[in-house]
Amino acid sequence: MAIKKIMWNWKSKNGPVGSTCSHRVLFFWLLTTTLAFLFSIPTRGIAQRHGHTPSIDIKKAIVHDSLIPIDTLTPHLLPVTITAFQGRGDGSDIAASIFSLDRSTLQLLDNSSLLSALNTAPGVRLEQRSPGSLRLSIRGSLLRSPYGIRGVKFYLDGMPLTDAGGNTYLQSLLPDQLSSAEIIKGPAGSLYGAGTGGAVLLHSLDTYTDSTINKYHFSYTGGSYGRIHPVAGWTHFGKKGFSQVGGNFFHSNGARDQDTLNQTVIHYSGRYRLSSKTEVRVSSFYSNLHYQTPGGITKGQWESDTTAYALAVRQKAAIFNKTLWTGLQLKTALGSRLQNETGVVFSYTDFKNPFTSNYEKRKELNDGARTVFSWQDHLNSTLLSWQLLAGMEWMSGHYHIDNYANRSGIPDTLQYKDRLTIENYTYFIQYQMSLFQKWHLQAGISTNRQHINYQRLSDPDFNSMQSASTKYQWSPKLGLTYEWQPGVALFASLAKGFSTPTIAELHPSDGRFEKALQPESGWNLEGGIKGIIPGTKLAISGSIYHFTLKNAIVRRVDAQSSEYFVNAGSTRQAGAELFIKTPLLSETSSKSHSLIHQITISGSYSYQPYRFLNYQQEDQNYQGHPLTGVPQNIAVVSVELTAHNGIYLNTLINATSSIPLNDASTIYQDGYQLWQAKMGYRFSWQSLTVDLYSGLDNILNQHYSLGNDINAYGGRYFNPAPKRNYYAGLSIWF
Repeated sequence: MAIKKIMWNWKSKNGPVGSTCSHRVLFFWLLTTTLAFLFSIPTRGIAQRHGHTPSIDIKKAIVHDSLIPIDTLTPHLLPVTITAFQGRGDGSDIAASIFSLDRSTLQLLDNSSLLSALNTAPGVRLEQRSPGSLRLSIRGSLLRSPYGIRGVKFYLDGMPLTDAGGNTYLQSLLPDQLSSAEIIKGPAGSLYGAGTGGAVLLHSLDTYTDSTINKYHFSYTGGSYGRIHPVAGWTHFGKKGFSQVGGNFFHSNGARDQDTLNQTVIHYSGRYRLSSKTEVRVSSFYSNLHYQTPGGITKGQWESDTTAYALAVRQKAAIFNKTLWTGLQLKTALGSRLQNETGVVFSYTDFKNPFTSNYEKRKELNDGARTVFSWQDHLNSTLLSWQLLAGMEWMSGHYHIDNYANRSGIPDTLQYKDRLTIENYTYFIQYQMSLFQKWHLQAGISTNRQHINYQRLSDPDFNSMQSASTKYQWSPKLGLTYEWQPGVALFASLAKGFSTPTIAELHPSDGRFEKALQPESGWNLEGGIKGIIPGTKLAISGSIYHFTLKNAIVRRVDAQSSEYFVNAGSTRQAGAELFIKTPLLSETSSKSHSLIHQITISGSYSYQPYRFLNYQQEDQNYQGHPLTGVPQNIAVVSVELTAHNGIYLNTLINATSSIPLNDASTIYQDGYQLWQAKMGYRFSWQSLTVDLYSGLDNILNQHYSLGNDINAYGGRYFNPAPKRNYYAGLSIWF
């Protein structure tokens, strides 16, 4: 009870938070920033990008957190390589907001989900309506996302993970498959095609070693709601090759009625050096995912013991998703200055969705390719250097969509059989120049076109082929970065972003074909700062941006709970973001006889006062209303503590303000404070490393929803998140 009194209450029964919330946010950040500065004492090893990088014994370093054990772990002092926009440094010369997460952050709390890790990034919100049902938003793109991901492109190891139809099955990936992630916030079309929200670059582990090493990993986690999560894997390191094979199974009964999740994932990644100039990379995974969908409930049910929509239970609403994805990439040095990266991808998805109103079966076959040429030169090391990037990306999809009546989870009378093909073409070019190692200029442009063919086979009067195409969408970008102080850069950028309609929007669940639906687009103006404050260990990244979205694609729901999408006006998404991180106590400053090895604190804050502009729904105009589904304030603080004896503690608090759930701004979800923690003991004996851990989720036992149904018919907005719950497990490396 005492803890709850300390926590500020970001709740509003009748609308968005006001000045009281703003004062509490300000107090929160003043406290966090003051602590960071007080403990940011100078150190010789922090600004590694300007000096020596600490050496790590690779035989010890391939066990945990990028497979690094606790006795050699210095993840917050090691340099992070940013690969976005073909970078190979720390990203300080790139005029964009890029947030990087290493493996230790991706597995900060729970190794079964990316939820907590991605939500530490300012401006990013990953929601979970039920186990297995993920929805990601970058800077407010939730407006058109009833489920899944819209307006954001995903790449895995440099190859497109988002398919031709705009689908990204993020729930098919688990943290143990990944070594790092880079989140590009805001339009990134100059190199990554369609996407008003940005792009996410995911990376698998791919380390070469001087000697041949084989490592094996096994873990088992159990917890609340019948949770079972075994993981097994094998990793091979060598001079010219790297291979990793892993598999895991996850089961949960869920916290609600009709809420069970079962998932099996098998993944492989490999990197092979064919010669001094040629390298090949292979990535692949197979996911068999089944989760039930309990549906949203009303405010009255939310305040009672009801946890699921009765019709969803009666119709056995669920998702069955079997996905195979494979990518192959070849990197070639064509000379001392010219390089090429070319990749091909293939994916197949068998998708079934018994819903409250129908039973949909989809078979999705996608293939594509991406190639990037890089030409770089410099007059000398300090005066002028430049890089020219040019390439293209092509994605093609073939979709068989059959829809039946749903009889308690069994397909019944055929409603329609449709066939769709979709092709996306993106061409891009970008020029980057550095002058005196202080000024960095980026200028680029891309163009994209989408073409769709549609045919209904089940209706003889309507089986002729229909086509729809978008006009070429041009996305220019201009950015400038200036190294203001050693290790600190200022940047400004102007970019246009666009997002073409996805297959789920062009062909929603009721079977209509929305060929008149057009891409949404907008301009983003942004400025910011990033780097490590000189004389301290305080890493900082902040930005102010103004994004105006036109022709916005938004979701509508009819009386049968069937969704459809329309272009409905414009929005103003202007806001600010801040992220700070510092070791309060590092291994260089801690005494060998003290208990504490290292303490690291980080905090992020997102200010999102987004508003509708000329936003029309039937006879209502919601100009000036807050953007649906987007909280105005989000603050996240995490603390990581490690002791010399192998004990560690990771804890995180996410404070989110109230959220408007309909366009009229008449219904809100109250704000909440989500407190999570994980504690463990890690030790080594000869070649064996063991990690014993346990964790708590929703420690304050908050009644909240981590994924609402916005503009839901019948007022069914709410999806209750689990109350206080726990997990515990064991990991072994040998």
